[in-house]
Amino acid sequence: MIVRIFHTVFFYVVTILSFLIGSSLALLYLPLSKTKTKPFQIAAHHWARFLAFFSGIKVTVSGLENIPKDKALIIVSNHQGAADILLLLACLPVLFKFAIKKELFGLPAFGWYLKRAGYFSVDRKVVLSAYRTVEQITEILKEGGNVLIFPEGTRSKTGELGRFKRGSLLAALKSGAPIVPIAISGSFNIMPRGTFLIHPHPVKLTVGKPIYIASEEDYDNKVGEVRDSIARML
Repeated sequence: MIVRIFHTVFFYVVTILSFLIGSSLALLYLPLSKTKTKPFQIAAHHWARFLAFFSGIKVTVSGLENIPKDKALIIVSNHQGAADILLLLACLPVLFKFAIKKELFGLPAFGWYLKRAGYFSVDRKVVLSAYRTVEQITEILKEGGNVLIFPEGTRSKTGELGRFKRGSLLAALKSGAPIVPIAISGSFNIMPRGTFLIHPHPVKLTVGKPIYIASEEDYDNKVGEVRDSIARML
């Protein structure tokens, strides 16, 4: 237990220091970039790779060949644990934006970085927030960007795959963008709910074949198909 506490504290210290270094490098690269958000997304990718390696978490990745190239896409994953976004940022060969709790944007330095990277907030207490999120995702896709969505809406309490919120994939219908299903298995054990201690548990990340939602009539069936695809890969 003492070793685990020491490892966790040391990891958080390294996280903060590497975040400051990565932010500085992103700012230096900013004048050379065509977009204002890309340097911060690239820095987030490398930062996540460094932290995933430093944490001791062994990740096995398969199915990367299923990710479409040169096409805006929606990455849809189950949400087992707090490390999911970190692992997806580290392991996927594409940059992407995602929704984050509104409260995190208020954190000093970190909130600033989230905004500069183009990540967007979601307020679960406001009904209209879900509609605005769909509009934001659709706009990002139209601009050629990629978006990560957790259709369960929150982290799993048991590690099992939960129900998908019915409107979670409306942006795929509105934009015509392909949905890339991803299954994360094992991240639930890295940092279970109620603890900040890190357990370097092995993780399996599997990428499935793209799924398209062609019509409103087919929406519910396709949402079920995406969920079934993830369930089979777990």
